Amino acid sequence: MKRCFTIMAAGCLLWAAAASASTNIWDGDCNQGTDAVMSGNAGDLFRVGGSFNNESTNVAFNILPSTFEFTGTGNHNLEQASINRGPLWSALTNNWALGILQIDGGTVTIVNNYTNNPGPNAVYARTLTGSGALNVGTGMAFYYGSLSNWTGAVNLSGNGIFRPLLADSADTDGDGVLNWKEVLCGTEPTNSISVLRITQIRRETNDIRVTWKTVGGHSYILQTNAPPVSGSFTNNFADFSSAIAVPGTGESTTNYLHSGGATNKPSRYYRVRLIP
Repeated sequence: MKRCFTIMAAGCLLWAAAASASTNIWDGDCNQGTDAVMSGNAGDLFRVGGSFNNESTNVAFNILPSTFEFTGTGNHNLEQASINRGPLWSALTNNWALGILQIDGGTVTIVNNYTNNPGPNAVYARTLTGSGALNVGTGMAFYYGSLSNWTGAVNLSGNGIFRPLLADSADTDGDGVLNWKEVLCGTEPTNSISVLRITQIRRETNDIRVTWKTVGGHSYILQTNAPPVSGSFTNNFADFSSAIAVPGTGESTTNYLHSGGATNKPSRYYRVRLIP
């Protein structure tokens, strides 16, 4: 049975779409409580005349097949409930995400009033369409699969992010590291210079200093492989250093001094392991 709701007050309801397409209208704000559920099928429309204020912690949200529309020429807030998992298509299914986001002439501002979600924060959508304006401010990100008939404006402020989604298993920048691995490392999958790699192995008297690229907020362990057996190196790498935490947020380098490494025989290889 098709269901159509019109709610005049600034309220919202727990809602699960019926099997057939339905239209669900909030003339004012749509406020989601902590246990709210919103589920939509292909062809379903969720139309909000005011703002979408979300506090839900329920993982049952699923409106990827549906259209979420802001209507009217006024200002609207889009409050997200998504952790920023980076620009990967897989984030759509691992996140609170929208199917088609349609902005009809008004201005939609992504805000972070969602107290139950730790930052960094993002909004995901399969498609962005319409003729309005989208504001993405400091600490927020907007990732999209496509811009279909989008004639609106995008306004970025601070370190706001607006960018397309990338295929997980592709190597977009050709640096030899797949996109999903770069997102895990915190490096930029569209910049071949931004990648986790050892940049220098240098002898200092009897020691060896190993230097590699880092991203703030991540931790690393230096590994070495087992000594060669019968003249052949093995791939049995094991942790060599303790955990090395890198503060901050930007890209930089760090290093580890292998005491006596220049005198150890036989020689070994080094590699760096990212740890949670």
